[in-house]
Amino acid sequence: MKRVIALYGMLLAGIVAAACGGAAQNGPAIGSTTPTASESATPTPTPTGTATATPTATGTATGTATATATATATPEVIEMKAPIPSGMVADLQALGLDPKNLPPIEKLEPKTLRGVMKLLAKSLGAKCGDCHTEGDFAAQTKRKKIAAKMWDEFVAKLSLQGQPLFCDSCHQGRIKELDRSDKKALGKWMDANFAQKLVRKDGKDEACESCHVDWDMTFLTKWGG
Repeated sequence: MKRVIALYGMLLAGIVAAACGGAAQNGPAIGSTTPTASESATPTPTPTGTATATPTATGTATGTATATATATATPEVIEMKAPIPSGMVADLQALGLDPKNLPPIEKLEPKTLRGVMKLLAKSLGAKCGDCHTEGDFAAQTKRKKIAAKMWDEFVAKLSLQGQPLFCDSCHQGRIKELDRSDKKALGKWMDANFAQKLVRKDGKDEACESCHVDWDMTFLTKWGG
């Protein structure tokens, strides 16, 4: 009987020890530096990662602003020069032409026309490809049509107060000769330099309406159509 009671007591003592944490003696000691499961987990990213993304957004905004500024660049400004007597009088005469009485361009002989084309290119500081289609010089282009019309309506019909007028008189080595950024200033300049200085060979008065028929301000577009 005493032996049974002793065994029961030992069993009871083991149960009490287990309930009070006695079995924990097999785990890490208090103060141990061995990390727990929670300490070994990958740390949660700090707000620093979020802050790093901010410059990217700022950089995008800056790039957009730069692109906008480039797209709204200042319009091209062209120095407008008053018409001068042609400096190609001798060149035209060498082609058998009278600078003061030029015929319509469609009546020029092929050989003469080729010579005239060189003078046109020099007058405008242009190359053949600026008006002609590469590989097909006979093809009609917008600039070819405008050049032919300007020959017939300007150099063949007008003079510069009695002096020979040719393409170089106005263009003076430039394809673009008019600054269209200020319409009011352009109108005054054209009145002073074209309407008042150019003379029609048919004896009629030269005026704005001579070119701008019915006050059409886009006649060059129609000429090139």
